[in-house]
Amino acid sequence: MDVIQGGVLHTVFLIVRREFLTRARSRFFIIGTILLMALMAGYVVVQAVFISKAVTTVNVGFTGSAQALAQPLSQAARSATLKVDTSTWPSVDDGLRQVRSGKLDALVSGDPGAPDVAVMNDLNPTVTATLDALVKQVVLTRALSTAGVQPGPIESKVLGAGINLQVLDPNAKVRTEREVVGVFVAILLYVALLMYGQIVAAGVVEEKANRIIEILLSTVRPRQLLFGKVIGIGLLGVVQLVLVGTVAVIAVLKTGVVSVPSIEVVSALGGLLWFALGFVFFALIFAAGGSMVSRQEDLGSVTAPISMLLVGTYLAYFWVVSNPTNPAAIAVSLLPPFAPVLMPARMATGDAAAWQVGVAIVLMLAAIVGTNWLAARIYVNSVLRVGTRVRWSQAWRGAD
Repeated sequence: MDVIQGGVLHTVFLIVRREFLTRARSRFFIIGTILLMALMAGYVVVQAVFISKAVTTVNVGFTGSAQALAQPLSQAARSATLKVDTSTWPSVDDGLRQVRSGKLDALVSGDPGAPDVAVMNDLNPTVTATLDALVKQVVLTRALSTAGVQPGPIESKVLGAGINLQVLDPNAKVRTEREVVGVFVAILLYVALLMYGQIVAAGVVEEKANRIIEILLSTVRPRQLLFGKVIGIGLLGVVQLVLVGTVAVIAVLKTGVVSVPSIEVVSALGGLLWFALGFVFFALIFAAGGSMVSRQEDLGSVTAPISMLLVGTYLAYFWVVSNPTNPAAIAVSLLPPFAPVLMPARMATGDAAAWQVGVAIVLMLAAIVGTNWLAARIYVNSVLRVGTRVRWSQAWRGAD
């Protein structure tokens, strides 16, 4: 059967189907996917166990007369899993700056009978309850020390006493959890792009080494073979990411290591979208590099620069997430080499505006078109050259 008769789309479809089914049925993919799912579930469970057994340290600052509550709080709230460190500050403003910077979890100020407690988003429940009880005790002690006071008013004052909790940033906890999800997305996409890009390059070299490429190119065009291979392996990567991601979500829901609201559908869909775009972009480059050599031993020499570029995108994430409003950080996340890892991570943290996502997608699509043309030229001029490594000048000009 002549596959050309079915048209270009049918030809590409057959290549995609061949690549997908051949690799999906392999032991490497099946065993690898099972191991990845097991590792992901195990990682989440270990984190949940570690968090449950970890000792929580709460740093509480005191100012003015509220310092009388410091020592009682440190003693009363201490337990096997909770430690309260107290400190004093000369003024409320100094203490509030420490709370905003994250050095203090809470600042207690004002009258010990009705103190103000400033926090960024929330306060440990045990510390809150202990402070509340201590304040009631202060009020009770004061009332009892006053001569001639009836029991009724004393009880009324004690029951009505308590701390005034001031929330400085109600979204701080959610933002922290979003940053955790963002790191997870960045790592997962970085590993997936690097791994499947290497698979594409290795597949090209394998077909060159065993001369199957000559048989394939007798019926299909090099550009069709290149694009079909990239799409087929990319779909396999999407399937694996969905399976691993599903296991991760189930494990998170069962263990509660991260609250459910922070794992949004937008983050998951955004991750899949950017994996697809990033994979096509990088896989085309990996395929072009693989077509220039004929032995697996020589593959590293042409794919190392591509791998280093991916490593750079991952490392850039930590700078970008630390400077979410920096114009340079925003610009870097829009550029095609970095966007597949940085933009979905910024989407997960909630730092990426809708217009930034749109611009990044447009630039990525334009880069894919240009990369496809460049990679196809190198692939066409190199894939049938068996033996020594093809030089860049030969791959570009197609000359002997």
